[in-house]
Amino acid sequence: MITLEEGVVLGIVGLVGSGIGVLIRNAVLHTRNEASAKAGQAIANEAKMAAAEAQRLAASIERDLAQFREKVAQEYATIHLIDRLEERLVKALDRIGERFDKFLSQNGK
Repeated sequence: MITLEEGVVLGIVGLVGSGIGVLIRNAVLHTRNEASAKAGQAIANEAKMAAAEAQRLAASIERDLAQFREKVAQEYATIHLIDRLEERLVKALDRIGERFDKFLSQNGK
């Protein structure tokens, strides 16, 4: 049989053991929370760097697009001028063809 003193000692040891178990559990949870916080901070830092890179890339693409638009505008004007010149040349050739036809019809009679 267990004496009263042994029972009290066992009760105290049990309470102390439970207290130590709770302290250890809390320490483990705290450590996990710190690790999670550090991992979260690392992910946040990585996301910030990715966002900065995306903004840099977007600015670069925006500059390239502006240059492309300017180039297209310049070339479109040039193509428009070439189209007008082509129209004039075709009309001139048509007039020459009409004169040649007229010449042939007059000399063939």
